[in-house]
Amino acid sequence: MVTDQPNNEWEKEFLDQAESKIGTPMTRYLCPKCKNELTLKSGKKGEFWGCSHYPECDYTADNVDGRPVRKKRYFCPSCQNPLRKREHNGKAFWGCTNYPECKVTLEDDNGVPATTKKYPCRVCGHYLVRKKGAKGYFWGCIKYPTCRNTLDDDQGLPRPRKSKKKS
Repeated sequence: MVTDQPNNEWEKEFLDQAESKIGTPMTRYLCPKCKNELTLKSGKKGEFWGCSHYPECDYTADNVDGRPVRKKRYFCPSCQNPLRKREHNGKAFWGCTNYPECKVTLEDDNGVPATTKKYPCRVCGHYLVRKKGAKGYFWGCIKYPTCRNTLDDDQGLPRPRKSKKKS
């Protein structure tokens, strides 16, 4: 049975001291990569959790309500490497971390890579993604620059070219 009353003289003496304080135990979070402790740190974008063994371990997580929460990761549809949000001329987009070997870029859709249905590329067999260029939106092959196939955009869908069959 647990009571709030001290059980012995030592506890009574401890609690009678002016500077004594009984609080809740501190929660410790362990790094999922190396099993060392995560510590709350402050950076230019605010507070975050980082591994106490940095730089040997570079694990980080967002601080959400005082707990570490790992950001959702997005992967390149072509080579499966992580995508990273980037900015160019004030416009956000997502690019493959395997650049320059993989030149895949996707539009930013409210902080996440724009999802697109898979429309097959009729030239190389991979698929097309919607992109924004100087003249507006268009659809380009995911294997650019190896495959330079493009289609015009028609209200968010690729507009197929007219076939060149003779009637």
